[in-house]
Parts: sequence; C-alpha cells; structure tokens
Amino acid sequence: MKNLSLILLLIFLVLMTTACAKNKVQKYPGQIKPGTPEYHLNQGIFYLNAGNIDQAEKKFLLALKKNPNLMGAINGMGIVYLNKREFDKAIRNFRRVISLNPDFFDAYNYLGVIFTETNKYELAKENFLIAANAKKYRTPENAYANLARLELTQNKLDSAMRYVEKGLEKNRNFAPLYNLKGIIFESKKEYKKSLYYYEKALSMLTEDDVSYLINIGRLYSKMGEKNKALDILEKALSKAFSPHLKEQINKLIKEVEKM
Repeated sequence: MKNLSLILLLIFLVLMTTACAKNKVQKYPGQIKPGTPEYHLNQGIFYLNAGNIDQAEKKFLLALKKNPNLMGAINGMGIVYLNKREFDKAIRNFRRVISLNPDFFDAYNYLGVIFTETNKYELAKENFLIAANAKKYRTPENAYANLARLELTQNKLDSAMRYVEKGLEKNRNFAPLYNLKGIIFESKKEYKKSLYYYEKALSMLTEDDVSYLINIGRLYSKMGEKNKALDILEKALSKAFSPHLKEQINKLIKEVEKM
C-alpha cells in the first residue's frame, strides 16, 4: 500500500516482557498479562508495524473474540483491511471506532485515505478536514499531507501547496510535507526547487524511504542526469520489498537506460 500512505500515521507499541517461575507467569506492575485482549492487541500492533498483515489480523481477531469492543483492535482490523484493499470492511471498522470515540481523529484520516483511493474526492476531503481542524488532534500535519495528496490527484497544485504550508505551520520537521513540495514543484517543471525539497525530505529520515528515492531518480532523469538517475534508482531497488515497487523501479530504470 505504500502508499496508502500515504498515510504516515504512527502506531505506538507497548513493549511487554514476561517472567516465568515454576511454569506460572509472574506479573509485574505495568505488565500486561498474556492471553488478555490487550496482550493480543499489542502483538497485533507489533506484527502490523513489521508489515506482517496476516499475523496482525490473527492477533486482532483474537483480541476481539475476548473483547468485541476493544477499540484498538477494531482500529487495527481497519488498517488490516485497508492494506488488503477490502475497503468496505475497513470503512465499517473505522466508523465503529469513531462511534466508540469521536475524538479518535486518525480514523477520519484513514477514511480519507480510502475515499482518495476510491476516487471519492468530496468524502475524502470532508474526513481529512475534520482531522486537520480538530483542536485535540495531536498530529494534524498528517491530515494536511493527505489533503495535499488529494489535491494533487485533481492537479490542484496551488491548493496542494496551501495545505503543505498549513501542515508545516504545525510541524516544520515533517518529511512527507517537504516531499510533497518536491512533487508540486516537479509538476510545475521547477526541477531545481523540486530536487531541493526531495533531498531535504530524505535528509530528515533515519532510513532512506524508497518512494523518496524514486522521486529523486525520476527527477534526475527529467534533468538529463542519466547516471545520477540510475545510481539513485538502483539504490531504491536494493531497498524495495514490495513487488509493485520493484516493478515500478525496474520500469523506470529501463526508461532511463534508453535515454
């Protein structure tokens, strides 16, 4: 999914340790007891962050079997279905999360992502704006980044830039917003500015993002820098795990080699 992005939303793990004595689990303060819904939930989050969607689904379902109203597990299943592109099921889960806690604004963000993917512009914008304008939302920059991406799907470059700048007002250190600036300037054929923001976004990460590398490699090819483009794209290929991304990168490499 990536690039469901898209979506750039952080899930925090509760790390657990267990100690056993005489085949019995000894519980310490703050430790979650194995077998509880919360224990399965945390395992699900662990697998989700590791990209193991199938294992995450199993753990979330175990948690929900024990506690059908465990909001974190319902949200987790929404993310699972989002990754699997089972959008109707994902929507039902995120709407249920909102019914349990209207202030869980990430759910609005996820709904916006789904509606973006399914070309429902108005519904996507409505949900992103709810999250972006919520006073209690701790990461409105996520919503503004998604709004900018949404506007780019409509080729509304000025509107996309406006949302990028609003996001940067909330968080000047949010790499996806600088990457989006690069996309906007590339669309305007202002390649030097585009390269600056792509590289700025990449420099803010502790690990290279494959999609950012693809952007830079593609831009170098547009600038006529064949060797630089190939170097960057080959680096991206070495870091890509998704078959879809590998296919995309190999296609770009072949196009650049023909330059």
